[in-house]
Amino acid sequence: MNLVSYEFVACQEWKKGVLILSEFAGAAQSLGAGAILVNPWNITEVAASIGQALNMTCEEREKRHRHNFVHVTTHTAQQWAETFVSELNDTVIEAQQRIRQVPPPLPIGDAIKHYLQSNNRLLILGFNATLTESVNNPGRRGGDQIKEMDLKLHPELKEPLAALCSDPKTTIVVLSGSGRHVLDDNFGKYNMWLAAENGMFLRFTKGEWMTTMPEHLNLEWVESVRHVFEYFTDRTPRSHFDPRETLLVWNYKYSDVEFGRLQARDMLQHLWTGPISNASVDVVQGSRSVEVRAVGVTKGAAIDRILGEIVHSKSICTPIDFVLCIGHFLGKDEDLFSFFEPELPSDPTGAPRSKVADALEVPDALKIPGERKPPSKLPTSKSGSKSSHNKTQRPVSNAEKKTNNHVSGSGRKSPPENMSWHVLDLKGENYFSCAVGRTRTNARYVLGSSEEVVFFLKELAGASFTGLP
Repeated sequence: MNLVSYEFVACQEWKKGVLILSEFAGAAQSLGAGAILVNPWNITEVAASIGQALNMTCEEREKRHRHNFVHVTTHTAQQWAETFVSELNDTVIEAQQRIRQVPPPLPIGDAIKHYLQSNNRLLILGFNATLTESVNNPGRRGGDQIKEMDLKLHPELKEPLAALCSDPKTTIVVLSGSGRHVLDDNFGKYNMWLAAENGMFLRFTKGEWMTTMPEHLNLEWVESVRHVFEYFTDRTPRSHFDPRETLLVWNYKYSDVEFGRLQARDMLQHLWTGPISNASVDVVQGSRSVEVRAVGVTKGAAIDRILGEIVHSKSICTPIDFVLCIGHFLGKDEDLFSFFEPELPSDPTGAPRSKVADALEVPDALKIPGERKPPSKLPTSKSGSKSSHNKTQRPVSNAEKKTNNHVSGSGRKSPPENMSWHVLDLKGENYFSCAVGRTRTNARYVLGSSEEVVFFLKELAGASFTGLP
């Protein structure tokens, strides 16, 4: 019976037929919003429902059908399989992080040395707890909470960032989960790229915002989840709710520990049984936060689109031979650290590791001799990681497919189809991934706090200016 109701909805794209469905059928949970639910043992109710369907206005028929048709066409067997496999992969990654050794501290001297020896550098920086001032002060919890909610760039980073941005060999991307206005307020005067809401919005500071959202991204769940978050914010003292355009975050860091956890557990039950029961979303739990975002939205999944936009804007004209990636990211967003790994060893569990390089469009005359042709793009899981069983596979950027998704004003033209070369020419010793304040991480190195990030960027800016490590 469940399959028949789905087939009926799929076949009624033009006629907009009305679905009358037993309230005892399993499909009633997913198709009940657009169908007329009846008790099949109540003959009078069934007859009245048939009359209601026959006399229903065209507008209501179309509205009901559209709601169910979207559900049927998006919740496919393929989507279910990808979600299932992705959750299995997430479980493996979490298990690996529990037994993984703590990475060593970032070797500042080596990083600066390789930075100076490179010709085209890419710096990807997080924002919160990376470029902000440390606010963990037990003696002033109230003041710390207000300060943390109002994110501000660390004052000692203004000159180093300006110096690094002025280097023509260096491209800086601030990739953050924060909203667009937060990044504009803090970085608007620097010559860098800003990627807001985990890369869903992108702009060069001298240009306009554009969207890099995947096609068919469904955000209908946002408003209903917002109401749940507002309800629990009112019920939980000192918690706060951070609404954004493509994701929602509820933070209870400054609430009572035990009460906050109980409220978070209660919130998750409300979400799973209500607003997101049939929505394609991920619920990401931080140490003291709950975040709801669309499936597949991670920093690692967004970085190939971001690189594609930067390349097409002519900001990068030669292969990148040095990458520095620093941030305090949620576990789900640490696929960004694996994205740039030139060569990844096999894990002890035998699970495949991520490996990605991008492809850029340039004239045939500028092609790099002896380059390999990039094969077709690998499938992407819910977490945004790209599996590779072989060291020579290099997926191609999909940025050229996104020309219809840009906000008006981006003004980017599609490149000619007969141009191609690799964006990355990255060796292992020229890649430095660094987690800030996290010991269970996929990054190669760690830094203890944002203060250590400030010290490192000061040293890097000084060396960039003098040319001496």
